[in-house]
Amino acid sequence: MLQRTNHQEPTPVSKSTWQDIHFLIDLLEKLQPHILKCLNHFSIHPDDKEDLQQEIFFKLFKALRQFDFSKEIPLAHYVNRTIKNAKNDYIRKKLADLRRQRLLENEMLISVQMLRQARQTDEIILKKETLTMLHQSIEKLTELEQGIINYILNDYKPSEIACILNLNVKIVYNTIHRCKLKLKRAFNPKRSN
Repeated sequence: MLQRTNHQEPTPVSKSTWQDIHFLIDLLEKLQPHILKCLNHFSIHPDDKEDLQQEIFFKLFKALRQFDFSKEIPLAHYVNRTIKNAKNDYIRKKLADLRRQRLLENEMLISVQMLRQARQTDEIILKKETLTMLHQSIEKLTELEQGIINYILNDYKPSEIACILNLNVKIVYNTIHRCKLKLKRAFNPKRSN
């Protein structure tokens, strides 16, 4: 096949000529169009073709110096086998990279979900602690302040609270203000000093 693409008859070459580096380089340059033609495949990314070609050149360069021409295996067959093996290695590597990428994506998704769950757990704990502190602070207030705060927490308006407790609206507003100050001091003891 290689002989057909170059349109040349195979010429017998002595072992000493094959060891000549310049002759090997010339031969590889003549093989370049055939290698590029074999690498034109949809599974090989265009950006990777040049790297794959260099890899094939390197393998051929190393192997041709030790190639035994006394056997009946033609050079074209060896070159085609080298190209096919390089293509298969490339595809295996791409598939392994794809699997590795999927595993990394799954690992990242799991770690993000774990962080979200941990954050939600932390928020729940903080809310419970805040509610506990609020209830403890409310218990330290006077009876009137406790009653008014309980109505406020149940979404009553100050005027409605004043009607229920038979108090002046101004007293309810003042009590709410005092409760806010006391609760602020309870939640921020450093700022109140």
